[in-house]
Amino acid sequence: MHKVTVIVPVYNAESCIERCVRSLFEQTLSDIEYVFVDDCTPDRSMEVLDELLKEYPERARNTVIIRHSENTGQSGARRDGIKAATGEYLIHCDADDWVDPDMYESMYVKAKAEDVEAVCCDIVMEFDGFSTTLSVTDAYEDHQLMYDCKAPVSVEYFSMCNRLVSRKVFERNTILPFEGVNMWDDVGMSTRVRFYVRSTAVINKGFYHYNRQNEQSTTRRPLLDRAREQELCIECIEDFFRKENSYDKYRLFLSYLRLVAAEDLFYYEPDIWRQKFDGLKDDLWKLRKAYTTKQLFKFYTLGCGGNIGKLVWKRFWKR
Repeated sequence: MHKVTVIVPVYNAESCIERCVRSLFEQTLSDIEYVFVDDCTPDRSMEVLDELLKEYPERARNTVIIRHSENTGQSGARRDGIKAATGEYLIHCDADDWVDPDMYESMYVKAKAEDVEAVCCDIVMEFDGFSTTLSVTDAYEDHQLMYDCKAPVSVEYFSMCNRLVSRKVFERNTILPFEGVNMWDDVGMSTRVRFYVRSTAVINKGFYHYNRQNEQSTTRRPLLDRAREQELCIECIEDFFRKENSYDKYRLFLSYLRLVAAEDLFYYEPDIWRQKFDGLKDDLWKLRKAYTTKQLFKFYTLGCGGNIGKLVWKRFWKR
C-alpha cells in the first residue's frame, strides 16, 4: 500500500500539464501513487505525460494511467481514479494546477502524527500577475458550520485538491463523485466527506496553487448549463441527507447552496433568478446572517418587487 494516491483527470491540459506533473513527480515524499485518467483528451496532454514519465523512471513505476473510451467529464474521471487508488490517503489534483514540493509529505506526516482521517491546507489563487492565499481554519473544519450556514461556499472550504483523506473514509461510506455532476463535483464529494470524517487537522500553508490565469468571461449558454449542473448537484446532496435521515438538520444548508448557485443568475439572468427566488424567499430570511444587509435588500427588491424591482436592479446594480 502506498502512503498517498494523487488522482489527476486529464482533459485539454496540454499547455499546463508539464508544470503540474513536474510538481507532482518532484515531491519530497517518495511513496506516492499517481493515477492519471485520460478522459479522451483531444490534445497532446498524454504525449507530454508520456515524455515526462521517461524523465522520472522512479515515479513511472508507481504511475497508473486509465484511458477512457469516451469522455465522462471530471466527475467520471475522478470516480475511476478513486476506484483504482490503493494509497492509505487520497487527494486530487487538477491538471492545470500545481503544488509545492513538500505538500504531500507535510500533509501525510501531519495525518499520522495527529492520527486524523483528513488534513486540509491553504490554497494559493494564481491570477495573471498576482496571487492571493485563501486560508482554512480549525473552526471551519467543524462540519456543524455547514448546517449553521456559517462557512463559505468557496474553493478553500469545499475543494478536494487541498484535502488529504483516508481511503477508509471513501470505502467505509462508498463516497464517489455524483454521476453527471461536473460543476460543483467538489461540493458534492466534500459535503459527504465532511459528514463522515471523524477528525481533521489543518496546515496553514498555501501548498496548492489554483490556476486562475487566462480565464474566459462567462457567456449566457455556459452560465445556464452551469446553473443546471449545480442544481443537479444540490438535488444529489439532498437525496444523500434524506438517506442519512439528516434532511431536516441540513435543510437550510441546501437552501443556502441554492442561493449561492443562483447568484450569477441574479446579475446576468434576473428573470430566471426571480423564478428561483419564489421557492427560496422564506428560507432567505432565516439565512439572513449569511448575507449583508445590502445583499438582502437587492435580493428582495428584485425577487419581490416585480417590474419596479427590475428597473431598480438595472439602474443601480447591473454589472
